[in-house]
Amino acid sequence: MMIRAFGAAALDLVYPKGLYCICCGKITDDSRTYRLCGECMDSMKWIGGRICERCGRPLADINPYDQCFICRQHKHHFDSGYTCTAYSRCERAVIFSLKYDGNADIADTIGEIMYDRMTVEFSPDELYGKYNMVLPVPIHRHKLSLRGFNQAGLIADSFASRSGIKADPYILRRERETRMMRSLSPQERRENIRGAFSIRERRRTDVSGKSILIIDDIYTTGSTIDEIAQVLKAAGAERVDFLTFAAGSDMLKS
Repeated sequence: MMIRAFGAAALDLVYPKGLYCICCGKITDDSRTYRLCGECMDSMKWIGGRICERCGRPLADINPYDQCFICRQHKHHFDSGYTCTAYSRCERAVIFSLKYDGNADIADTIGEIMYDRMTVEFSPDELYGKYNMVLPVPIHRHKLSLRGFNQAGLIADSFASRSGIKADPYILRRERETRMMRSLSPQERRENIRGAFSIRERRRTDVSGKSILIIDDIYTTGSTIDEIAQVLKAAGAERVDFLTFAAGSDMLKS
């Protein structure tokens, strides 16, 4: 283990992490925007065109409405959502490299992308005045011990350092581990996540009357964000929005 760690450190000196494309891993140079090579930069499904007026995901061409199919089907507890990209091959590679390959440095780049996305919607001063705090989606302590970090927490720190809005990882708590969401239907996701989050008792007054921005890596059906928003609003939060790096596709789901 010591030899492997030394070898990895030596490689980082020769080829620093900033010289690798965060999507495909090819060696690039430090002038690349968001640490993406030209091919991956072009492959990213950046948000543009028609988006859902509620959750911010890109709308399908066959959807004639102003909201995505999921937002039209289900009532949400959050107020508004923003995302940077649609979830496709390159976005998946970036998120998996961060979460499962231990490349925690990618979180800083995602935070930069998120900040740039929000300054398309608001001036820096407007953004700073819009929210009282940034809260990352918490992970369970068992998963935290295995992974070594909460990716949403690192992303939130990066976003906060750019926006000036304080990130607070100690307000929300994940009460229990939940099943992997990927294979679950929307209804199963809502049941799976129900009751999974709480506010630390001594921090409940800190969210009362506040405007809060939740940070996570990916948005799909909204079950996780909704559960958190419901908990925050029950404690008196005035507004709960969310910001994610990527969002799932606009499709009708049962």
